[in-house]
Amino acid sequence: MVNAASFLNDTSLAPGAIISILGPNLTNTTASASNQPHTLGGVTVKIRGTSLGLFYVGPTQINALIDPSISPGAATLEVDSPTGTFTKDIVLAANSTPGAFSLFGTGTRDGAIQNAVTYGLGPYTVTTNGKPTLLTIYTTGLDLSSAPTVTIGGVPVTKVLFYGASPCCPGLQQVNVEVPASLAGAGRVEVAITSGSKTSNVTELVILPSPGQGSYPPAAENKLRSREIASIAYIPQTHLALVTDENDDVVRVIDAVQRGVTRTINLPEGAQPVALAVNQPGTLAVVAERNRGKVAVIDLATYMVTKELAVGSGPSDVALSGTFALVANQDSDTVSVIDLNKFTVTTVNVGRGPRGVAVDPTAITGYVTNEDDGTISVINLTNFQVPPAIIQLPPNSRPGLIQLLPALGIAVVTEQSVSASGEILTVILASGAASPALVNPARNGGASGMAVEANTVYFANQSGGSMTAALMGVGGSVHFTSTNVAVDLGARAVAVDLVDKLVLVANQGSGTVVLVDLFSNQVVGRINAVRSELEGGPSVHDDHLDRETAGNEPTITSMLPNAGNRGATFTLTINGTNLQGADDVFFVDPATLPSNANAHGAVAADEHGHGPFGARDPNVTASNILVNGAGTQLTATIKIATGGGSRQRVVRVEALNGDTSFVASSINTFQIN
Repeated sequence: MVNAASFLNDTSLAPGAIISILGPNLTNTTASASNQPHTLGGVTVKIRGTSLGLFYVGPTQINALIDPSISPGAATLEVDSPTGTFTKDIVLAANSTPGAFSLFGTGTRDGAIQNAVTYGLGPYTVTTNGKPTLLTIYTTGLDLSSAPTVTIGGVPVTKVLFYGASPCCPGLQQVNVEVPASLAGAGRVEVAITSGSKTSNVTELVILPSPGQGSYPPAAENKLRSREIASIAYIPQTHLALVTDENDDVVRVIDAVQRGVTRTINLPEGAQPVALAVNQPGTLAVVAERNRGKVAVIDLATYMVTKELAVGSGPSDVALSGTFALVANQDSDTVSVIDLNKFTVTTVNVGRGPRGVAVDPTAITGYVTNEDDGTISVINLTNFQVPPAIIQLPPNSRPGLIQLLPALGIAVVTEQSVSASGEILTVILASGAASPALVNPARNGGASGMAVEANTVYFANQSGGSMTAALMGVGGSVHFTSTNVAVDLGARAVAVDLVDKLVLVANQGSGTVVLVDLFSNQVVGRINAVRSELEGGPSVHDDHLDRETAGNEPTITSMLPNAGNRGATFTLTINGTNLQGADDVFFVDPATLPSNANAHGAVAADEHGHGPFGARDPNVTASNILVNGAGTQLTATIKIATGGGSRQRVVRVEALNGDTSFVASSINTFQIN
């Protein structure tokens, strides 16, 4: 029995809250209702004899509303259904942990948050129509006896304008807040609500620069940008680093000496790459594709994606050590352990909302931060049958990323949503003892990304646009070696370039990588990380057209047949390049595709940052997709339904290295008669 927004298995739940009852064989049917009947699909749920209103019943989940008239205290939950009667002892409390809804229905990632003026779901600027932006955050189980505290990127919201029942739906609550102006350009940051001394699950939103602000500004208020850098990883023994772009679905190679992007590597459209790691030899990178539930493996000798492996839902972080890759699957409460020699995937259950991962190669142990239940799972990587040990962190901890300092026997954990002073936790690995420390003396935002060099940890203060270096001591003590170094808007991720003696700070708001001297802590340069290697001049087009010129982009050079009749089934043969791993062939209405003329600004916003571009024709399906070893020829069985009139369609192929061109030509156009 969990809060239906957060899926937190709290020790208590609130009267009036929406809950989810989880288990096997709860019923033998599926039904839903909008008026919360007390019996649905033959199922009733009671607490102390009082029936609960039902939203949904299914074999493994029942969603219900705890009647607000039921008093707090110990009670028994009873489920009566066609498959039997089930009971569970529970505790109700008015001050239970609140749950924040997410857009994905998982309690993780993008929050169910609306612009209170435009009703848009993000991204947001700090102003709307020239006035401060107001947001509505949707929750359940919120203690309404006092005003909640809301943090965005660790910054407390000073203006909570309303908190209470939402007028639309029983059990749904809303908190209306004004976005602090200081958050302009912070990028993808965490949102948390504290009510009655208990902190909710963590969700996210994206705050853009204000129009005209920074080196890569949005075209207008609340206007989605096509390019948003998310993470960075240094390639050992080189001048190079990899930067992921979560909206453009690419990885860019930057050169610290040339001060620019030297290569663009396509991923499949809709990948949303939010994290990556590079192995110590610098031969391969593993990229978390959060929207696809997969990771991409990139060969750094050829800059080609050679594998795409299914992991869990919402992969959010990657760590590599030797032949292991560890991937945190935020939505599915699992970690995937990947053998990089055999490319096999082992799934390990962990806590609620796994966010960060790290590997200790000497102990062959993995560490996973479970953001929403405030724990760290410790995984024995030699025996996955042993359940992970649990390190319990202090109450209301919301651990994010984790880095290990094996020589000191400690882990360092960020908690972006907890404090504007950049609160972190230092955890002694032998005992599990955790101590808080503050690493942002400017007190303008929580710490997000971090990187370790020897015993020094470099923190990105995302909301504050700065970087801090802290020297860690025995027992987890923290000694500052510098004050904050001002970088650019939305300092989200950090890497250390040991060849050039630089700290590389990836700034989402500005779209730049700032180069900081490793010894003097002075800014010595900037790289425009959203301008591809073939785009000249200082400006950046707000579109996805750089994918068209990426060196690994799949192409179609010929296609037979190029016409077919409604109702026909036939074999389509496509010749081209980089078609390895193709798993989809789809036919697209060319009228819905972007082009060189219209792929800027407004059209890009309609694409929601992810592909595939254009509207698929549902009357055309592909199966039996086969590709030769060289990736130069593909065959697929195409079936055209009888519906629809005569029409032209652009044929696109989704492969390991992205999707073929969305620009209509005589080569990729198919005529349906």
